[in-house]
Amino acid sequence: MSVILEAHRGLSAYYPENTLAAFAAAKAMGYGMIELDNKFTADHRCVCLHNRTINKTARYPDGRALEEEIAIRDLTFAEARAFDYGLWKGEQFRGVQIPTLEEAIAFSADNGIPLKFDNVLQKFDDEEHEIFFSTVERMQAIGHVGFTASRIEFVRKVMARFPNAQIHYDGDISETALAEVADAVPANQLTVWLRFANNRTAWCKTPACDAALIDLTHRYAEKIGLWLLDKPEELETVRGWAIDYIETEGELTPLPQ
Repeated sequence: MSVILEAHRGLSAYYPENTLAAFAAAKAMGYGMIELDNKFTADHRCVCLHNRTINKTARYPDGRALEEEIAIRDLTFAEARAFDYGLWKGEQFRGVQIPTLEEAIAFSADNGIPLKFDNVLQKFDDEEHEIFFSTVERMQAIGHVGFTASRIEFVRKVMARFPNAQIHYDGDISETALAEVADAVPANQLTVWLRFANNRTAWCKTPACDAALIDLTHRYAEKIGLWLLDKPEELETVRGWAIDYIETEGELTPLPQ
């Protein structure tokens, strides 16, 4: 079974995360999927951003860091777009903008690389869900995007709107929870994501992946993903495992077929 590497926030180890520059680098390097995060501005524009605030990745056009915390929800899209989202990663990225959901979807369609939306979508309110879902529909994107969910209620909400959606589940991995998710999602549309034990994932309370957990998961899902690997030697640990995806920020390069 070939393993696909997924670029976490794009090729974010070396490029500004959640930007078209990071997405393009992931495509150029041969990654098979891009994970991204979404937030809403004050005027209900959906953009690509991980943190609640823009302070990590935004700079004034002259390169200065922001003095006070600025939440993306407190900015209009025009105000958010006035900042530079590349300079924090290096002068060579000057001028990189915060992308919209539409721009990310268009990049995916134009370049033939699927997107996986982070489970932060679950925190959107009903109006924001409608904007998000309507954008996916309008851009006819359901064939090249996937929705991450840790809650069964959100899984069902997505499936009710998009019966053909790809669901990436990263919630409770008890047998009861896996059975519930598998009952809601056709087997060929479900990927269950398991935590790989390292310093990057130690904060997460779900059990770390091992051979027994993979066997249990495969009773309910055809596809399994592992997150978040960042050392080449970690690949040796997982090469014999029956997995389909590995998430990395770019420290690992696409695996030979």
